Amino acid sequence: MERRKALKQLGLGLSGGILMPSYLMSCSKDDPGPEVPYDGNVIVIGAGAAGLYAADILRVKGIKVTILEASSQPGGRIRSLRNQIDVQYQSFNNASQADFPIELGGEVVYGSNSSWGKIISDLSLPTVEVDPTAPRYILDSQAKTSADWNSDGDWNAVQNFVNGLPNYAGGDTVQGAAAVSTRAQALLNSQTGNYYGTNSDRIGAFGLGESLKLSKRDAKQLMTRANPWQDIIISRFSEVIPSIVLNTVVKKIDWSSTLITITDSNGKEYTATKVIVSVPLSILKNGDITFTPGLDATKTSALAKFKMDAAMRIVLDFKTNFWGLDSSYIWGGSTVPQYFNSGVGRSKFFRSMALTIYGQKAEQLSALSNYDKVLTVLAELDAVYQGQATRFIRRDLDEKLDDTNNIVRLVKDWTKDEFIKGGVSYPLVGATNADRKDLSLPIADKLYFAGEATDVEGDSGTVSGALNSAVRVVEEIVKSIRGI
Repeated sequence: MERRKALKQLGLGLSGGILMPSYLMSCSKDDPGPEVPYDGNVIVIGAGAAGLYAADILRVKGIKVTILEASSQPGGRIRSLRNQIDVQYQSFNNASQADFPIELGGEVVYGSNSSWGKIISDLSLPTVEVDPTAPRYILDSQAKTSADWNSDGDWNAVQNFVNGLPNYAGGDTVQGAAAVSTRAQALLNSQTGNYYGTNSDRIGAFGLGESLKLSKRDAKQLMTRANPWQDIIISRFSEVIPSIVLNTVVKKIDWSSTLITITDSNGKEYTATKVIVSVPLSILKNGDITFTPGLDATKTSALAKFKMDAAMRIVLDFKTNFWGLDSSYIWGGSTVPQYFNSGVGRSKFFRSMALTIYGQKAEQLSALSNYDKVLTVLAELDAVYQGQATRFIRRDLDEKLDDTNNIVRLVKDWTKDEFIKGGVSYPLVGATNADRKDLSLPIADKLYFAGEATDVEGDSGTVSGALNSAVRVVEEIVKSIRGI
C-alpha cells in the first residue's frame, strides 16, 4: 500500500504489462535480519537510474537509505512524455498521433545483455530490435542506405574510422584523428561526436576508443514496444519510491565530522554516515554543490578531463512518412546530426521523427524560440527531401492558435533543465579510463560517487552505465562497513 500511495502522489501511473518479479516484493516478518548490519544510514543525492538502483540494493541489504531529489519526479535523464503534466507538452499530447512511447531522454537500449537490457528482459516487457541495416546516411544533401553509398570513398572513410575507434592510440580529437574530407565532416560528427554527446572536434578519440574497447555488451539496439522508460524504472525500483524526498535541492555537503551534514536550498539539514553523490557531471563541474572540505586534487583533476555539453530532443509529427518506412537512424545532418524514425517496428503510425542534438548545434538551437528551432530543422529536411518536410508537417488546427505558430512539435531543451544542464558525459583530449576511475573513487569512506560519468565498464553516457555505477558504489560501501 505504501508503494502504491507513493506512486500515486508522484502522479506517475504504470503502464500495463509491467510485471513485478518476486525479488521486488517486500520482505515478510519471518525474514532474517539485515544482510549487512549497520547502525548508520546512507543518503543518496539524485533519483536517477544510478541513485534508485544504489538505494534499492542498499535497502535489500538492510541498510537505511534516503534519496534526496532536486526535481519533482524520479528518473533523472529518463523522462517519458506520457508522465509529464507540464503545460508546455499539452499541445503535443493533444495533437500527436504517435501510439508509442515518446522519450525525452534515452530511447534506445544499447545491448540486450546490458544492465538496462537485463532489467527490461526480467520485467518481461515486449521490445523491438532496431535493424542494423536500416540507417540512412546524408552526403551531398542526399539520404541513402549503406548499400547505396558502399562505393563512395568518403562514406567508407567515416565507417572505417568508426569501426576502428576501439584501437585508436593517438592523442587527438575524433575530428583530428579521422582526418576525413570536408564533405564527410557532418557524417563523422553525427556518428561519433553527436552520438556520444558532443561534437567530433571536442571529444577525445583515445578516451572514447578506450571506453568502447571495455564494453562487453552485445551490439543489439532495442526499443520498448509500449512501456515508457520512466514507468519501467519506477516499477523496477518501486520499493525505494517512498524513500525519495522530492523538490530537495542539495546545496552543501559538510563531511568534516563523523556525521555528514547535507543542507538543501531552503536551509533544511539532513545527516548521514555515508553519502552517494549521483548528480549529473554538469552539476559537479558547475559547483552547484559546495563540499566542506573541498574535493581532493584527484577528484578535481578527473572532473576537469570530462565534460557535458548542451543537449536537445525535438519530436515532430508529419502527415506522411517521406523518409522511408523501413529506415531507422538518419545520420549526417549539419543542423540535426541524428534523426530517428522512432516508430518503426512498434507503431501503426510511421510518421514521427525524434531528433537528438548535442554540443555546438544544440547550443545554437537553444538560443532560438521553439518555433524557430523547428523552422531551422525543417529547412534542412526540405533540402534533403525536396521540400516534403514543410509540406507534410502536421499542424494543430485549433483556431485559438496563431496560424504561423501551430506546428505540432515537442522540444525538450535539457540544457535549460536546472537540475540536469546538458546531455551526457564525454572525455576530452587526454582523458583515459583511469581518469574515470579517479572520478568514481570514494573519499574518506564517507563520500561515494555514482552516475553514468563514473562508469568504468565502457557504458558511460548510457542508462546501463548509470546502473553499473550503482552496483560498484554499493560494493564500495559494503566493503567499508565490513572493514575490508
